Amino acid sequence: MRRALCFESASVDLFRFFLSLAALLILSGACMAEATEENEPPLPLPVSINALMVALVDWSAHEIWDAGYADTLTDRDWLLVRQHAIKLASSGTLLSIGGTGKADKVWVTAPAWQEYTRELTKRALDALAAVEVEDQAALRKAGDGMLGTCLGCHDTFKPETPTEGIRHVPHYDYGESVIPEPE
Repeated sequence: MRRALCFESASVDLFRFFLSLAALLILSGACMAEATEENEPPLPLPVSINALMVALVDWSAHEIWDAGYADTLTDRDWLLVRQHAIKLASSGTLLSIGGTGKADKVWVTAPAWQEYTRELTKRALDALAAVEVEDQAALRKAGDGMLGTCLGCHDTFKPETPTEGIRHVPHYDYGESVIPEPE
């Protein structure tokens, strides 16, 4: 009987310990979140929206569009498209905060811009869901919806498609290649 009481007492003490620990973690987390919000501004985007669009958004969107219309996709193709869908979904948040470009501050304060960034994220998550089940028709549908979002945003905010001179990689002139041509 004495031994049973000892275990019962130990389990009560252990329960109290974990309950106290949980309360401490919750309180410290709330304090840390409050301190972060008050003392630290959000990390700014260190590049322009145009740079982000060319280097990340355009690249990933084209991979999704191409995969949606490919004849077949290999396991490797599905993995690559998955990575691009994740990049694209994440880029919506980055586009919503603006960066160093001349027009960035104006764009991100417009409600329509914020709606387009949310829509881009949603369409990218649709693509990701299609990838998870390897449904190419759903991937094509997500990509087509994404195209509508991209065109709508460009019509509203960048009708002349300025890119600050930044171009997508296939259009860059890298000069002479250091890799020898095959013979």
